[in-house]
Amino acid sequence: MLQHFSQQALVKSTIIGCLLFSSSLIALQSTVANPQVLTTPQAKTITQQLLQDVLTKEKLDNTAKVVQVARIAKGDIWMYNPVPYWKIAIADQLQNLVYFTTDNGNFRVLMQRNGQNIHSLGKPAEEIPPTAMITVAIRLAKEWGYPGQPALTNISSAKTTWASGCENISAPAACDPILRQGWKITIPYQRQRWVFQGETADDLQLIARSNPVMERGLPIPVGNEIKRIASYHLQILPSVVLITKIEPQTFTDSCLGLGNLAESCAQQRIRGYRVMVAGKSPAQQIYRISNDKVNIRTEAIAGLPNRTDELPTEIARTVFNAAKSDLKKPIANLSISQVAPRFYCFRSPTAAPNEPCIPTQRLDGWNVTVTNFQKSLNYTVNLTGKILSKV
Repeated sequence: MLQHFSQQALVKSTIIGCLLFSSSLIALQSTVANPQVLTTPQAKTITQQLLQDVLTKEKLDNTAKVVQVARIAKGDIWMYNPVPYWKIAIADQLQNLVYFTTDNGNFRVLMQRNGQNIHSLGKPAEEIPPTAMITVAIRLAKEWGYPGQPALTNISSAKTTWASGCENISAPAACDPILRQGWKITIPYQRQRWVFQGETADDLQLIARSNPVMERGLPIPVGNEIKRIASYHLQILPSVVLITKIEPQTFTDSCLGLGNLAESCAQQRIRGYRVMVAGKSPAQQIYRISNDKVNIRTEAIAGLPNRTDELPTEIARTVFNAAKSDLKKPIANLSISQVAPRFYCFRSPTAAPNEPCIPTQRLDGWNVTVTNFQKSLNYTVNLTGKILSKV
């Protein structure tokens, strides 16, 4: 079941809002069993913010007022511990709404409308993720380029199950995946989506970002190829690559206008696209690609030259900085001409000294050739970017 969360929007008070809130206090004092709670600045602030938000969101009329503020009692079957809650009721001539809100007001949920339960009774602990997970998801979304402050009213969550534990395991090692249960939390922005998954707030991870309206501007195979290559460059999942800009283009040669001194580019008109993608802020890449995805180039960006390789960008930066000194040329005048992946070779602890190791599909690094168009050097680089050798 999906759940949505209301936003604690700090709206400037207007004269009408102040009058409405002032008038609500009269009803509060006559309906709350313990009216002293209203004397605390915290309770007054949370109640006023909720009233202002509800007046806008629920389109209540000008008779709307707060009719109850109280601590959650043991008989309130929506309650789940250990989080303390306020119970706040707001009503106008047509509607009566009951909200539960945390002590600090950062999380609230509409539990009842006109006496009808919005949520299944007795199941909030199963239906609503811990507030810490929502807080962490919002922080991570901002780290991954989410613009502004997400509206809690639009955030949704759902229980989910997935298998993990074998992502970095390859033959000949055996692996049994672990079945995990947790939450999937989706934070929208206009028509974009940031999707997180985890068992707890501590292991919450971004598993997908999407910009479906933008992506419809690309043929599906072209979009998939862009995400595939960007995932290598940015070292993230293809599903997390966010396409942020698409420009249809007609290129004049087979190198898509980005040929180097060692290339012979066929002069021909090629239809395609110029596509900008985002990784984890502020990482970006810009690609040129043909309609048939046969031709693809990475534009010069962030101090690196045009590229045709699929080496992670930060690894490429390390190699270019070394080659700048070794080949005595500025980075703009260098090019990666070849990249060959190196794979881990498994050796059994009981193997004889002369027994060959067993090749696996587990990546262990790269052999990278860099040229200044007069001379070339080959670098052996591990997964962390450390240069192990050069020849």
